[in-house]
Amino acid sequence: MRIGVDLLEIARFGRIAAHPTGRRIVFSATELAHADALGEPRREEYLAGRFCAKEATAKALGRGLGQGLVWRDIEVLADAHGAPQVVLGGGARSVAERAGIGRIDLSLSHQGGLVVCVAVALPPA
Repeated sequence: MRIGVDLLEIARFGRIAAHPTGRRIVFSATELAHADALGEPRREEYLAGRFCAKEATAKALGRGLGQGLVWRDIEVLADAHGAPQVVLGGGARSVAERAGIGRIDLSLSHQGGLVVCVAVALPPA
């Protein structure tokens, strides 16, 4: 088992959330479509949470972004109950397979202009 954690001030993330090219580099089309459906007031907070989750996931994988991982290799979607769920692709999936990681569970929380995420990398079930 491996753990990664990340903390982010939502306001600092605002430049990326507002920049169309930056958003396309970091987020998948599915992540962006969900954020856009939430509307302007909630979009920045939602994307900041996904960004934080990607950072925490990379740490749980034991790699930094650019070390075999790119942002969109880590997709943070929602399960049937709305809980964040990680879907790994590309280099992130390869890193996880080589490390014997079968899934990554997330805990994500927003409060007082901050977002925090804990990612736990677990062996295959």
